[in-house]
Formats: sequence, C-alpha cells, structure tokens
Amino acid sequence: MSMIATTFPLSPYESRPLLAADAGSRTYGFWATLAWLAAAVLTYHVVIMLCGIGYAAWSAFNYPSAAIDWDSPTADYIATALSVTAAALMLMYAGRRAGPSAFGYLGLALPRLRHVFIGLALLVVLGFLNAGFFRLFPAHNPSPDLIREYQTILGNPAALVGFWITLAVTAPICEEVIFRGFLMRGWCESRIGAPGAIMLSSVLFTAIHVQYNLATLVTVFGLSLVFGVMRWRSGSTALTILLHMVWNVSVGLTTISMA
Repeated sequence: MSMIATTFPLSPYESRPLLAADAGSRTYGFWATLAWLAAAVLTYHVVIMLCGIGYAAWSAFNYPSAAIDWDSPTADYIATALSVTAAALMLMYAGRRAGPSAFGYLGLALPRLRHVFIGLALLVVLGFLNAGFFRLFPAHNPSPDLIREYQTILGNPAALVGFWITLAVTAPICEEVIFRGFLMRGWCESRIGAPGAIMLSSVLFTAIHVQYNLATLVTVFGLSLVFGVMRWRSGSTALTILLHMVWNVSVGLTTISMA
C-alpha cells in the first residue's frame, strides 16, 4: 500500500474546475497527449495478443485433443479487462511523469456533492430520452443483443464474474482514466480548449464502441458529452467514473430483468 501511495499519491485537494486544477504542473500539449494515447493503444493490442497466446497455450496443455474455443466468453472478458487496464496504466505512468502525481494529473479527486447530484440528474434525463427513443423505434433497441449475450453465459460462473467485473469496474475506471482523465487534461489546455476536448474525446470514446448500432452510438456519444462536461466543470475524473459505473450497472440490471 505504501509503495502504491508513493508512486501514485492521492490528490490532497477537492476537485476544482479542470482548467484551474494543478495550474503549476506541466501539462502535455495536444500532440504529446495524442502520442501517449497511441502508446496506450499499442499497449492494449500487445496485451490482447499476449492473452491470446496464453489462452492458446493453456488450452493446448489442458485439452490437447480438442480444438481451441476462440469464442470463450470467459477468456474474452479476461483479455478485455487486462488489456484496457494496461492501457490505462500506461497513461497513469504518463501522468506521473508530468508530475507531481498521476492522481493529480488525471483529476482523481473527490467531487463536490452538488456535482454528483447534477451528474446523476443528467443521467436520469439521458436515460428517459434513451428509453423514449427505443420505445418509439424498437427495431433499433440493442436490448435483445445484450440479453442474448447474457443468456449465453448463464450457468457459467467464471463468465458471469468476468461480465460484471468488466461492465461495472474495469470499463468505467479505465475508460474514464483514458478519455476524461488523460485526454481531456491535455487537450483542454491546448488550442482546441475545453469544448474541443469534450467533443474530440467523445468522438474517440464513441469510436471504441462500434460493436453497437447507430442509434446506440448516438446514446454513447451523448453519454460521453455528459461525462466530458462534468469532468470539465467539476475537475474530477472520480465523478465521471462513478457516473459511468451507475450507467453500466443500470444497463446490466435492466438486461438481467429481461433475460
């Protein structure tokens, strides 16, 4: 615990508006931030490849006469959790290099209570808009696909654990560290400013969710705008992690109720 606290010490202050936070520390510019993102993407793919090699070796050792099951949901959840965590850690390292701490650079500070309430209220509004749209246009509702995915892992405890850890823990934490923590910190203080940083990070965030249909991507983009605005106004990535967790868990619970 002491080694972790020394390397990535907790920020000693409450959250402040993004452009006011850590005004005396070095901030990566637009292109340096983009270069670190490229390094994180490379790290993600390297870890995915290593997980694939490891899974193939494990399968061949334990089931030498059987074909490798490349559609294993458990292996997929593990690989996803490890790779996105590795990418986030790469950017935490970048934040630590900028100093004085990774947590401070990434805005991992406790949010003010009013920002929490505002963020949750915005999620409720977005949730009602989302539900209303899919009620009017049920053909675009992604729920049947999510239900089928969940039904395939029922009876598989390891896959169920992987599903919930990925949905409620690794995805919210790591994606927010990457998009609202690192990218917005560097791009808000570049020429594009806060509005450009919110828009560009939201476009990239939406792009990594291309497995969904167009209507769902619009929801993802709107959700990302909410996270971006709350990160900007509160200065806290911890807040957007909380909001992301709340949204993902609500989606998961809704899926269970219909499965």
